[in-house]
Amino acid sequence: MLKKLLLFAAAAALAIPFLKPQTTAAAEAAPDNTEIVIHKRINRDIRATARPDDEWGDFSWNYNNTGELLDQIQTDNTFGLNGATFKLFDATSAYNEARAKGQPVKAFVDEWANKKRSEALKEAEADFATIEERKTATDTVAGKAEDGIARFTVPTKVGDQYAAYLIIETGVGAEALVNVDLSRKAAPLMVVLPQRNPANEYLSTIHIYSKNIGYVRDPYFFKFGRTATGEDVRLEGAVFALYEIQNGQKRYLSMSEVTDLKNEWVESADPLNDDKVNKFISDKDGLVNTGERFLPSGTYYFEELRSVPGYVNDLGDKGVKVEIPTSWEKEDGSKNPVLINGEPMDETESGVVLKPTIEKGRPRVYNARKTDPSQPTTPTTPAAPTTPDKPSSGRLPQTGNLISFAMIVLGMFLMLFAWRTMRRHQLNR
Repeated sequence: MLKKLLLFAAAAALAIPFLKPQTTAAAEAAPDNTEIVIHKRINRDIRATARPDDEWGDFSWNYNNTGELLDQIQTDNTFGLNGATFKLFDATSAYNEARAKGQPVKAFVDEWANKKRSEALKEAEADFATIEERKTATDTVAGKAEDGIARFTVPTKVGDQYAAYLIIETGVGAEALVNVDLSRKAAPLMVVLPQRNPANEYLSTIHIYSKNIGYVRDPYFFKFGRTATGEDVRLEGAVFALYEIQNGQKRYLSMSEVTDLKNEWVESADPLNDDKVNKFISDKDGLVNTGERFLPSGTYYFEELRSVPGYVNDLGDKGVKVEIPTSWEKEDGSKNPVLINGEPMDETESGVVLKPTIEKGRPRVYNARKTDPSQPTTPTTPAAPTTPDKPSSGRLPQTGNLISFAMIVLGMFLMLFAWRTMRRHQLNR
């Protein structure tokens, strides 16, 4: 289930180490200013990054930044992300200090690229001058519109020394409609000037491709039934739809293809029979899995549209609550789990639900067993036994007592009738 793509920042400026100054040309030939163009790219599938390079041919996820424009970027299974903020720092003083100590340029660049983003940002804000911030947006590059572009124009030299600039991604705005986990693999970008192309020509414009993996998660749970005897059984065939509340309206996840990690949501009065609504059905293990339908951070709900025969749909109006955090890890480095009705969900970054998790069957959601309609809906308690000398506690007399009483009345009536007859006979005499 990889299902994990919930957009998770994995950045990737793996290749900035080669962005080091070229020293074979005369200093006076270098441009006075250099434009740095950031191409913010997002890969929508974490599994793609684990594939060997030969599966991608000549162009893989781990391509190297050369400072030049790459035409093939338009077809590499990534998309440009607008709304990402990059902060530019003047790191020339740190570069000069490293050079004075004899540290090679590549080692200096690698040192910063290997720092955690949060640590690099904290250090840069304390020691370096902030030049400016830029948000990625749609821009024209080489005559083509491209998303995820941020531009910085900087002096090639600071004073009489060639400059070094540190670029750190600090966040992704709400307008991006996706989440990027900047705390994991998001590498600081250290650029040392001037730069040359393979033809040994100075570059007045440097293109840097910062590639991240989209942070998304794939929630799942196990559907169980609880019998009248309290036994837990896995239920296959329960039908669910996933929805969220947008501007006070319930909208269901649609069947449309995911575009740039942005899911489409639709309103529906009859989601069970609406072909546009994506359905999720519990399998033989009771597993309800979102599969490839990855979700960014937020709160969602699984609504049970049809229960397994013999069980009651008793999940209430809300259904199964899903809470997806904004990152894979908390600030202390511990896992930041998805919560299903408040219960943490076991998860791998690949999104695969592992066998131990299936055997454990957690988190789980229950339905109660339906009672037999021919029997009372609530259990009955057997009547307490009675003793022969104990009068009945019922409201009506027993049938035998009723007959005896009637016979006594009839006997008295006959006796009275006989006495009146005899008395009248005596008077007439």
